[in-house]
Amino acid sequence: MPQTPQPLPPFPAKPQPLPDFPGYTTLDKEVRIDRLPVEGTLPEWLSGTLIRNGPAKFEVGDYRLTHWFNGIGMLHAYSFGEGQVSYANKYPRTTAYDLAVNKGQLYGKQFGIDPCEELFGRHFAAYSPNISDNTNVNLTRLANRFFAFNEQPLNMEFDPRTLDTVGELTFEDQIVGELSTPHPHFDFERRAMLNYTTAMRDKTVYHVHYTPEDTLRQTRLATIETGEDPRYMHSFAVTENYVVLVEIPVVIDRERFLEPGNPFVECFSWQPERGTRFLVVDKREGRVVRTFEGPAFFAFHHINAAEVGSDLLIDIAVTETPYESVLGLAPSEDQFDLQAYGYAARRFALSLSGASNTARTVDLADAGVEMPRINYRAHNGKPYRYAYGLGHSLRSLRAMNRLLKLDVVAGTHKAWHEKGSFPSEAVFVARPGATEEDDGVVLSGVLDAKSGTSFLLVLDAASFEELGRARVPHHIPNDFHGVFFNDLPRLGG
Repeated sequence: MPQTPQPLPPFPAKPQPLPDFPGYTTLDKEVRIDRLPVEGTLPEWLSGTLIRNGPAKFEVGDYRLTHWFNGIGMLHAYSFGEGQVSYANKYPRTTAYDLAVNKGQLYGKQFGIDPCEELFGRHFAAYSPNISDNTNVNLTRLANRFFAFNEQPLNMEFDPRTLDTVGELTFEDQIVGELSTPHPHFDFERRAMLNYTTAMRDKTVYHVHYTPEDTLRQTRLATIETGEDPRYMHSFAVTENYVVLVEIPVVIDRERFLEPGNPFVECFSWQPERGTRFLVVDKREGRVVRTFEGPAFFAFHHINAAEVGSDLLIDIAVTETPYESVLGLAPSEDQFDLQAYGYAARRFALSLSGASNTARTVDLADAGVEMPRINYRAHNGKPYRYAYGLGHSLRSLRAMNRLLKLDVVAGTHKAWHEKGSFPSEAVFVARPGATEEDDGVVLSGVLDAKSGTSFLLVLDAASFEELGRARVPHHIPNDFHGVFFNDLPRLGG
């Protein structure tokens, strides 16, 4: 059962340095390797390229960053074909990268609490905008162009075959705002990307918008005025007919956020007495049609959502300990627990036909999960059974040392774990022609802390047994998110 939320101090906490751990150690090498050594056997049908994004540089001048999220982003590409794997990595050549490497300066708004007085005095760029081009969180493709992004409405285009930086990408009729989400959804029926942007200059407005897949033109779907300070929302839910924004009780001080230099978490406050609000937007009508209330929780990532009868089912990876989720950093092996109740896979049922505006809740499985992924192409916004993600310690979501497969129908899980190894997000790739939801493989980049190197792990998604691994000759720092493109040829092939 969910734990009772405990009172927590307001954000921010006193920053703590990143631990002495390979996952938070700078990777200086940029390489291209045509063939990695493979242990085991990879499926012959596995063809395409997995591109991942995440922080990989943690020093600015002589200053060591104190927050994982502030690290300078790097792209990593793993390409598959004929049972082989090639690999390449590269830092996007952004202003943030240039200033960090060549001048020892931070550029743009940071997430964590690094811009302290010392950093402003010695390491902060003299002119630094309120939006950072350190696009270190996620990536996508639209109009056959590839771009990386973070939690602000700025996109950096790159070449997927070389990882070279093309430059800042601006959408036509771009929706102006201060925050966006690094987790847009693709609507396979409407063939468009859905996202939202938070604008807070004069008042708080959430703009839900879509971009047809063959264009770079943003079109407003709905505009929602809240009448109060905005909430922090890292992701959101979609179903066939609805977009659901979930306002967790992490409240952003709008005036403070608009002041250049203030990092995200210095503008946050945890106000659990406000609870959580679910704003249900009808795609067909372009407006909020219902608002539901739920208990206080913190979440970065949604798992999935679906319309079942007259209910909207919203599945989210939740925790009642936002302090550790946003600020806790130290990985350790001494308190790992398969239950991992620091995070829970929780379902919120919203009855569209009933009179009650209260969300009903239930936990989905006997293990918690973070960085959740599903068989996205076949089941996003629809009923599903399996979710893949990371298990973690009670102390910190960043101490993630196991891969999990949750069965949300049976309420059970399977796990992959190897002592001293720290996997990244689990990406599902379906076998061509598959009819079963879990017919395919799961890919994860794993940091081997014992050897100081990393490997790309391939698991059979159904059995969750290892098929093979491809060893990279250096460590890869803890990254965030990635996308598998089955139509990109193998690097070096």
